[in-house]
Amino acid sequence: MLRLIGNLKPYGNQQWARKLATDAKAASAPATAPVAKKTGAGFFQRVSSFLVGAGLSALFSQYFIYQELIQGNKSIISKQKELEQRLSKLEKK
Repeated sequence: MLRLIGNLKPYGNQQWARKLATDAKAASAPATAPVAKKTGAGFFQRVSSFLVGAGLSALFSQYFIYQELIQGNKSIISKQKELEQRLSKLEKK
């Protein structure tokens, strides 16, 4: 009687065949987890974007504040002139 060694056994026309052939095509490499690409911006890009946004908003707010000061000064000067005219009319009486 033949003694079976390991995973060898008689198979079909072949005297001895292995369960798992060594001459089979090599299996593809084990599936590795896909490497996550960096999505989004880096730290310096975020900081520079913030600085650009803060700078632009500062420029626009400075412009509007400047315009408001000019209009306020014009209105104060016109009111002062009106007061001086009224005062000069009262002094003439």
